[in-house]
Amino acid sequence: MKERAKSVLLCLLVLCSLILTYQLWFGQRPVETTAESDYEPVYFDETRPLSQMIHPQRIYIYREEKRYQVRRGEPGFDFFWEELSELLQEMAELDYYYDKEGLLDGAALFISMQFEPRLPLGPESIWLKSRRGGQLAGLEIWRWEERYWAKLEEAGGAAPLLLLPPGWAGRLAGLYDRFEPQPEQLCEMLPAGEIMMVRQTAVKISEFVCVPAAISRMKRYSLKKERLDEEALLKTFFINRNLVREIKEKDGGLIYTDGEQGLRLERGLEYSHPQPGQKRGDLSYPAALLKVGKLLGYHGGWPNSLYLENLERQERSGGSTEGLFRAQWRSYLDGFLLLGDNGVEMTYQHGLQSYRRNLYEHSQGSGAGVKVEGYQDALRAAVKSLQGKGEQQLILEGLDLAYYLEGTEAVPVWVVRLSGEVIPLKTDKLVPPEGWKP
Repeated sequence: MKERAKSVLLCLLVLCSLILTYQLWFGQRPVETTAESDYEPVYFDETRPLSQMIHPQRIYIYREEKRYQVRRGEPGFDFFWEELSELLQEMAELDYYYDKEGLLDGAALFISMQFEPRLPLGPESIWLKSRRGGQLAGLEIWRWEERYWAKLEEAGGAAPLLLLPPGWAGRLAGLYDRFEPQPEQLCEMLPAGEIMMVRQTAVKISEFVCVPAAISRMKRYSLKKERLDEEALLKTFFINRNLVREIKEKDGGLIYTDGEQGLRLERGLEYSHPQPGQKRGDLSYPAALLKVGKLLGYHGGWPNSLYLENLERQERSGGSTEGLFRAQWRSYLDGFLLLGDNGVEMTYQHGLQSYRRNLYEHSQGSGAGVKVEGYQDALRAAVKSLQGKGEQQLILEGLDLAYYLEGTEAVPVWVVRLSGEVIPLKTDKLVPPEGWKP
């Protein structure tokens, strides 16, 4: 009886051993395979095409010896840019369009625009694909009777002149006729020279400066923080959530980390991955544009009021710039730049290395609006604020209207750029906004 019990027990042990061996070999998937198979890609926005990634920084329309600025977000802005973008895409063989004779006497400037970041050219781009490469810093359209020219301002300094074919001349004539300037779009040109200010301080204008001349009031906006689906956001950064630890900070912030990368959620989000991937060579400028645009749409999305302001190579320790790009996006309200602690910054090096996102959504604007003092008074106040630094001559680099983020309020400001200094001043009191530090 005892021998029989031993035999039954031995059989059970052998059977258990076979079952466990089977489960070990066939019943369970490795952790990596499980995580990979169970992972569902999450993204907030579809990837934008190159045609929607870069917009002109400024568009000026010239009519009856007056200059008007069409700002980002205004209906006419996208209309003008889409037409001229299509023109640059259709121009295949530039040799056919080169005009060596130059502009005719009496030709007048019709449209000018500046690009920052630069517009990529060449076979990897969609604009002027016949070019070997290069970047466009600006574009001008000139007209005389039924003739139209395009003057290309390239980043390297060249400015070729192209005589446009009759078909495009007709389309541009239609643009000219359809443009209905609004009084608040009127700009005043400050000519090159010197302006004497208070206490014998001179302001030099070396290049033309265009300032808004007919805006008397601007709305003050209440904003609210952007709200993103946190669970979906975490899935865009971490493939295997089982490896992620959550750390709660005393100030209410949350930190998520898997030991290699970290994500902090508090005022917006901050992400860091010091070694995102292996070295795989360098990216071209057009490829980098597409890459950072894809990452922005993937990790939170690309709101319509957000524009790419800058994309540049960053220098690493040792002087190398290979594979390292820094991108920056800024928000606009009613066509005016929103300054202060907001926007998106990203560093890419063979993978997302760092990412900071702090955006606000439009809530409501005040009905009466805020008074806008004249630009002369704003310039005088800015010069006075710099007099303590002992500078006797200042160079005026820009003078425009914008918004500044005070808490959750967007207040209108004059932005005066003097000798490398950026000075925001409230449009009604001409004092710096709260939170601004020089």
